[in-house]
Amino acid sequence: MRRVTPWKPQVKLGRVPLPQKTPQFAGSPGWVLLTHNEKGAPEAVFVDQNEKATPLLLVMDERLFSDTVLRVTRLAADLYVVCDIRWLNGKNLFDTLNYTERHAKLDELLALFHFPDLTALILPGDVPENTPIRGWETYDAAPGSMGVFIPMDQ
Repeated sequence: MRRVTPWKPQVKLGRVPLPQKTPQFAGSPGWVLLTHNEKGAPEAVFVDQNEKATPLLLVMDERLFSDTVLRVTRLAADLYVVCDIRWLNGKNLFDTLNYTERHAKLDELLALFHFPDLTALILPGDVPENTPIRGWETYDAAPGSMGVFIPMDQ
């Protein structure tokens, strides 16, 4: 039996890592879809919780418009906080990267490919200080795991 199944520890000694914690801002939650329309032109659309689609005017590299889905919170008509990325050019990042890795990817993508001239896409760390917070989102280190929302009053 020992030759077939080596006796190795299945856990390692160490501290339990704290979950990733990020604020959830008061605003309209939804999704920004970066895709192409039926004529092949790049198109950005904000879809709110009621599935109402609003076209967005973005200054962004066209290479990101191949079925990219961003989870956002709309703070103003021209200001969106990008909370997470679900798909990048048709590749499911949610199932393959943990929250910290997805957030690092978002930071890199926005720095390289987005200009906030018409509509600004910003990360939670760049939100103005006086913006109201609804609560906190916490994430563990596992790829594809859902975050946990903690309201401000708790």
